[in-house]
This record gives sequence, C-alpha cells and structure tokens, in this order.
Amino acid sequence: MSTGSVRFMNSAFAKIHRIGGRRSFATSENLVKTSLNELHKELGGDMVPFAGYELPVLYKGENGGVMKEHLWCRDDGKAALFDVSHMGQIRWHGKDQADFLEKI
Repeated sequence: MSTGSVRFMNSAFAKIHRIGGRRSFATSENLVKTSLNELHKELGGDMVPFAGYELPVLYKGENGGVMKEHLWCRDDGKAALFDVSHMGQIRWHGKDQADFLEKI
C-alpha cells in the first residue's frame, strides 16, 4: 500500500470571496468551466452560474426540456450523463499512487 496522502479538493469553495463584508460566490465573469462545457453548449445546454461553475440547467431544442430529458434516459437503449466534475475531487500523492488506486 502507498504511504502517500489524500487531499480533498473542491474548487467551488476556493471561489468564495467577500464583497462588502458578505460572502459571495464567483460572479459570471470568473466562472470555472468543466471539461464538458463546450459539449453542453453544442448540445443546447442552457448555461447558468452554479457554485462558481458554469453548468447547464436544462437543454433547449426539440429533445430538450425537463420532462423530455427525464424520459430520454429511461427509454430502452438510451442513457444520460450527469457532469459531476464540479463536485469534490480527490488527489492521491505518493510514490505508489497508481498501485494503491488499483487495490481500492
């Protein structure tokens, strides 16, 4: 087993700053974009600020809308993808990190 360490990261919390003595999340000018940001936009994602990130709240177009999205992932042969890259992250450190991850 690795003698490395685990560090929990959540960049949304790093984006919290103070404005006029009050806590405030990042503004739309400095939102973090996930790796799937461009794909969300290409597929018609209605992007909104959420916890310091730019994320889709729903998709526009013929196949968009809350009910259609809900039903889509329940049809035979179809699946849905939820972008969780804005949530907490774990970074493993240590010389045997790859071997350790294979074991857990």
